[in-house]
Amino acid sequence: MSESLFLNTLAFEFPTEPKIFYFSLTDREDKSLTKLSHQLFPNNINDIFPEITNGDTLYTSFGRELEGLILLEINFATENFALIKRYYNREIRHYFTKMDKLVEPTFIKDNQIWLRNTRDKVPKGCALYDKYTLKVNFNHFTNTPELVLSYDRKAKVLVKSVAAFLSDEETATADLFNRVVHVEYFQHENKKITKSWITKYKYLQEKEDIDYNHVYPIVGRKLTAFLGIDDDEDELSNVFKPTNRYTKYLSKITGFYNQFLNNDDFRKVIPVSEKGFDQAHVLQIGQTSSQSKRLIFGKKQTDVIPQRGVNHGPFKRADHNNIQLLFITYKEHVIHTNNLSGYLKQGYKIFKGLMQYTNVPISNAPKGFSIAFSDLQNPLPEIELALENKEWDPNVKYIAIYLTPIGKYAQDKEQRKIYYQVKEKLLMRNITSQCIESDKMIKVLDDDKKINMNGYAKSNFAYTLQNIAIAINAKLGGIPWRIDIPLQKELVVGVGAFKNIDTDIQYIGSAFSFDNNGAFNSFDYFHKDQTSELAGSIEEAIIRYASINEKPNRLIIHFYKEMSENEIQPIENALHNLGLDIPVYVVTINKTESEDFVVFDENSKERMPYSGRYINLGNKTYLLCNNTRYEGDNFKFNAMDGFPFPVKLKIDCPSDTTRPIDTKIIKELIDQVYQFSRIYWKSVKQQNLPVTIKYPEMVAQIAPHFTNGNIPTNIGNDNLWFL
Repeated sequence: MSESLFLNTLAFEFPTEPKIFYFSLTDREDKSLTKLSHQLFPNNINDIFPEITNGDTLYTSFGRELEGLILLEINFATENFALIKRYYNREIRHYFTKMDKLVEPTFIKDNQIWLRNTRDKVPKGCALYDKYTLKVNFNHFTNTPELVLSYDRKAKVLVKSVAAFLSDEETATADLFNRVVHVEYFQHENKKITKSWITKYKYLQEKEDIDYNHVYPIVGRKLTAFLGIDDDEDELSNVFKPTNRYTKYLSKITGFYNQFLNNDDFRKVIPVSEKGFDQAHVLQIGQTSSQSKRLIFGKKQTDVIPQRGVNHGPFKRADHNNIQLLFITYKEHVIHTNNLSGYLKQGYKIFKGLMQYTNVPISNAPKGFSIAFSDLQNPLPEIELALENKEWDPNVKYIAIYLTPIGKYAQDKEQRKIYYQVKEKLLMRNITSQCIESDKMIKVLDDDKKINMNGYAKSNFAYTLQNIAIAINAKLGGIPWRIDIPLQKELVVGVGAFKNIDTDIQYIGSAFSFDNNGAFNSFDYFHKDQTSELAGSIEEAIIRYASINEKPNRLIIHFYKEMSENEIQPIENALHNLGLDIPVYVVTINKTESEDFVVFDENSKERMPYSGRYINLGNKTYLLCNNTRYEGDNFKFNAMDGFPFPVKLKIDCPSDTTRPIDTKIIKELIDQVYQFSRIYWKSVKQQNLPVTIKYPEMVAQIAPHFTNGNIPTNIGNDNLWFL
């Protein structure tokens, strides 16, 4: 099928004639001026302020003439783009605030516009808003400016004011509020004007004469927990009914464009093209190699689809011969444990039992090893006591199946800790664990008793069991499948991070090393600011690799953000200390799917591009599509596989900044990201992010909840216990 790719960008042209801006070295109390740091100075600022330095501050009214400010001609086509972007952002903000729309600056000063959504379901007592971001961008591929229109999902705002909420809710306190909507009323001549602003609650507390009857809380994490709102966008009901995010997203931005941007008034602000969203240029479009999709399973069988390929068995069997299952569950759920035990051993519908996926027999532990606790709110003391009182056989590899009543996303902070603490207590005894949220399992099993839309019995839990089976095999040292490519002498290191939502302060990072065919070597774990430890862990990974495979020909680092000079320099020093003169390539991989830049296929009903397509955005930045819409008559897209958005990549070679990276190498590195997204052993579904980013993030999410934030030392750093 032919394709027609387009992006969520709107091309425009700079003014053909220079504009006059006005500047001052001092601020004005009587007028609102925009403050500019030296990164925003005009290129020719020395024409009017010859003595200005980078340490000075500049103020501007942009195109508004004010007494005492000095004019300067600004040629948009050759000017500092950061200044032009700030100007356009100010004009966009003014355009929407004139219509009394909520406008909030993002952390990089783009404009996010909030529009009231009265169509979708909303929790009681809340108002719903759709959020859109307008980003003024310079397209480095076409060397022209563009406006990026993105949809940023939804926000909830309480309909009760802060004053009313604190009055009505006896246990409510002001620390529940972070950001708020502040509504102000002004009298202009004989007309009452309303202005609404998004601000932080703490900023209002610093001011006097705030009427809190007109301040409305935006529902954030703390307020969500206090109100008991299910904030997962109905996660469970959508597990087996995936929503097409492409069509939804496109519908949202098309509606916004038609309502607000596709008119003469907005084109006076930014003259966006009347053709609408930009078609991808044929020279922008690339495709990963067909070999990148192929995976190798048991019996040397290959397949593109993991869910189908796992039926051939694992590429490598689990390392242990005497494996025993024990179950930990709430006493009222023991019957479900018995059923689960039967499913794992004997099978369930299309799931053929654990041995199909581990290639080694697995039995139940002797009677009395499983644990049934009675305290639903805090099972940890009972579980810990039971673990202490058992005689563990050192010749047995135990697997604990923990049917937890408390999920890792539980709203209560203390209950979330219990989930992780149980995992830690088991790890301290070298017991591999597999956690299943019991309520979700029961709901899916009940749903499986129904008939699907085609008249067949449902079998959704069979796929859950498949996921459990491949994760168990990987945790036991097995390899469910591997990338079917030749082994190269190169080392791939992934560095990821996860922000602890309970402290909201520290990022924790970890580094994983792999061979190029996806074989996992080891990982390390450390705090975000420990750049020397990061370099040391990479140095150790190189030494371990070289001791087995000779020295690598190149080092590839997958990093969750753009690496700074402070982060890359210790790594280069480490290579120098090892006497290695090898190229270092850094692939920055956004840890979330790209939602600022999205590519669509106009010729596809789902609007999702083919898997492996990538778009060159210029400036060494690419959009890579990771999904299961494969080309060819042999593949039929299944909506159950989901609709993941593209991943945004940026490729650099800090070891050689004197010349462009070879096109062949760039394609190899994009192929590699795609390949590493296909060896995620926690699910048989295609992932959009590579394991080089997902695995470190998983460790960084779990480890801070352990005692003193440390992983038990007895389990080592060469196994995938965290899956």
